[in-house]
Parts: sequence; structure tokens; C-alpha cells
Amino acid sequence: MGTQDKTGNRNNDAGISIGPDATIGDKVRALRLSKKMTMADLARTSGLSDRAIRYIETNQRKPSIDAIKRLSAALGVATTFFMEDILFQEEMDKEAFLEQASKKYGSKGKAQAAAILDQTQTLYSGGELTDEDKEMFRNEMMAIFWDSKDKARKFTPKKFLED
Repeated sequence: MGTQDKTGNRNNDAGISIGPDATIGDKVRALRLSKKMTMADLARTSGLSDRAIRYIETNQRKPSIDAIKRLSAALGVATTFFMEDILFQEEMDKEAFLEQASKKYGSKGKAQAAAILDQTQTLYSGGELTDEDKEMFRNEMMAIFWDSKDKARKFTPKKFLED
């Protein structure tokens, strides 16, 4: 016979069930417990720190795409267990865009790129755009960012300019 945890989810002998609204942290914790792993075991297996595991499981931090990949491998599940394919791909694209902005324009450029993505998300949230339309709009906003940064190149610090 199973017991109920503080979130109201059932902890059965066959495993731990999670609700449909479970966060990534809830899923990580449930999987880790079902495999009888400690946080330290998961940290060691995934290559993440104990603190990172604790923050993810308590929903204090959202894991990066790299962390999701590592957790998926360590727990023996596909990344789709934590995120739908389309959301996972969006996050990968976002991280790549921000990394490229950081390399080209430093922390300020990365912050500007993040603001563009956040504002883009806000513009179409709650609307009735298809996922394809959202992706096209987001890609267009990223292209506008790169174009405007290229036009403003004369104001870019020399350490970020490519030869």
C-alpha cells in the first residue's frame, strides 16, 4: 500500500506517480526516488552538483537544456519525459541564440538578446498563433536582432569585434 506525499501524489510500491501538472523538478525527484537514488547519487551520475539537483527538485531553478540532457541520461529516460519535443527544441534554439549573442557582444548583448526573446514570448502568449507561426515570428525577431547589431557595429567595443 502506498503513502501520500505532501503534494498529494501517491507513492506506490511500484513507483511514484506524478500528476499532470508536475514540474521538471517534481519529475526528477519522482524518478530519482523510484530508482532509490540519493541526490548525491544523481549528482555523481549526472555530473551536476548536489546543490543544482536540490534547486531543480525544489523548483527553485529551472534546469538548462544541458542539465535536462544529463538528468535524462542519468535517470534512463528520454528528454521528452521532462519536456515535449517542440519545447525542448525551442529551449535549445534559445540557448544557442543567447550563447552566440554573448560571444559576439558580451554580457550586454546577451541580456539584450534575452530581452528580445522574452518580449517576443509575451507578444504571442495567450494568442491563437500556431506553433509554426510562433517559430517563424521568433526567428524573424532573432534575425532583426542580428541585423540591428550589425548596423550598430561601430558602437560595439573592439574586444567583441571579429577581425
